Amino acid sequence: MPLVVYVEDQNRGRMAKTHEDRKETFLALCEAAPDGSVMRAVQRHGDTMLNELQLRQFVEELKQLPEEKRNSTVRKIAAAAEFAIASHGYLYFEGAGKSGQGRP
Repeated sequence: MPLVVYVEDQNRGRMAKTHEDRKETFLALCEAAPDGSVMRAVQRHGDTMLNELQLRQFVEELKQLPEEKRNSTVRKIAAAAEFAIASHGYLYFEGAGKSGQGRP
């Protein structure tokens, strides 16, 4: 299963869901991101949660990607991050292959 991304509210209730594409283009961008970037923190097999402060930097990093790298998956994840910011919530990345095994 590809990476699954949830927008969660302050009580960790899930409000929206999207996912990585089958080619894992978003994960490849995260793995190629510079050390210390928020994108680099997103894990392929583990779970990652970003808070509102981290999400602001994450969105900026996504906006700075070259146009040809901002495919539909990147745009969906950016939109999910902006929704989480507007909701004062979180973006929760459930690692690839874990769907259905994480928290409810």
